[in-house]
Amino acid sequence: MTGRRLILNDGTIIENGEAGYSAGSICLWVTGMTLQEAAVLFFDPSKTAVITFQYGQMEDVYEGYTQCVLLLIDEDGKITITMKREVSA
Repeated sequence: MTGRRLILNDGTIIENGEAGYSAGSICLWVTGMTLQEAAVLFFDPSKTAVITFQYGQMEDVYEGYTQCVLLLIDEDGKITITMKREVSA
């Protein structure tokens, strides 16, 4: 396997997606979709309960990040998503 991809809990594959962990959140970067398409995916906790980032022969698995707290698109069409774990009240 080469390249980078995100695989969501339901099996959705997002080619050229990337992910990274920072201060209790995960940041995701995707291209090739609209902001609305990304919102459908990342505002659905059943899809984001497990997110796998595959890069080359390695992968990172993020579990429980079901709360989308940031979704933005830059002038080049790159979408940034920040996910957090749900906080119990």
